[in-house]
Amino acid sequence: MDGLEEMKDEIAEAIAKDLGRGAFYSFCAEVYFVKLMCQHTIDHLHEWAAPKIVNTPIFVGPGTSSICAEPLGVAAVLGAWNYPLSLLLGPLQEVIGAGNCAILKPPEFAPHTAKVTAEFCKKYLDQRFFRCVLGQAQVAIKLTSMKLDMVVFTGSSQKGRLVAQACAKNLVPCVLELGGKSPAIVDESANASYAAKKLLYGKLPNCGQICIAPDYIYCHESKV
Repeated sequence: MDGLEEMKDEIAEAIAKDLGRGAFYSFCAEVYFVKLMCQHTIDHLHEWAAPKIVNTPIFVGPGTSSICAEPLGVAAVLGAWNYPLSLLLGPLQEVIGAGNCAILKPPEFAPHTAKVTAEFCKKYLDQRFFRCVLGQAQVAIKLTSMKLDMVVFTGSSQKGRLVAQACAKNLVPCVLELGGKSPAIVDESANASYAAKKLLYGKLPNCGQICIAPDYIYCHESKV
């Protein structure tokens, strides 16, 4: 977390070059958000990692049974351009918390942020266990075709299908966070003015490139 604070100005500058986004929003949505996730993981890691006692079937004889969490191995984390840092380092901190090694692939459509992310990883993460690779789509295709232990992907539904298909060939489990349509419903009981403010709050951040952005509205005729 200290590394994020130390490099926050470089991160903000890189994101501004890629997305034209202001420093304050980048700090809140990228740096501070990842720090919150890291702290949440630290606070709960002991609980999550602790063995969970479960019932022992009578036919296996006397004894006790438990479920023990174990690392999977090596996970590839592929980020998305709309939040080029938090959608990469957010999943990464979970991968690290679970005891895994990781290969990071920053989004190629945010090249300045990708470069800063690579510098961050080289400076603050042990290169024996965590690597950041840069490149175009061919790099992501190569990663998802490898016999890794897990792939974490954030992006479009179209690309998500390709990732899932590639992982399936090697029986690699994958976690997909995909974009989609977000309808909003304004019914007859709604406060129209308040509903409009909430819809704008969901639509305007990051110029609408955010998962909570409403794409269309079902509005009761009495509220039109």
